[in-house]
Amino acid sequence: MGDRTTRLWVAVLLTGMDIAVYVHFFGAIWQVFSGVGPIRVALLLTLVVWTGSAAVLWLHVYYDLRLWLHERRNVLAICPPSISSDVRRESDV
Repeated sequence: MGDRTTRLWVAVLLTGMDIAVYVHFFGAIWQVFSGVGPIRVALLLTLVVWTGSAAVLWLHVYYDLRLWLHERRNVLAICPPSISSDVRRESDV
């Protein structure tokens, strides 16, 4: 479970830092290189790779969460809550 928790925290922190960098710096960089076409293309490709890597990281977190919920459901199905002896005595078989 530690690996899953670490992956979740890394995804949250990296996404937060990515958003902060994008909001604060991308507009200024875009305006500085307004006349240079190849650099704008490189910036857009970098943004695509950046977004894609964040999506892959969140996909791993999503699958970890689904696996954790599936394991938890299986554990609950295997270990039903114990029934008191009074209730068992009065139940029909």
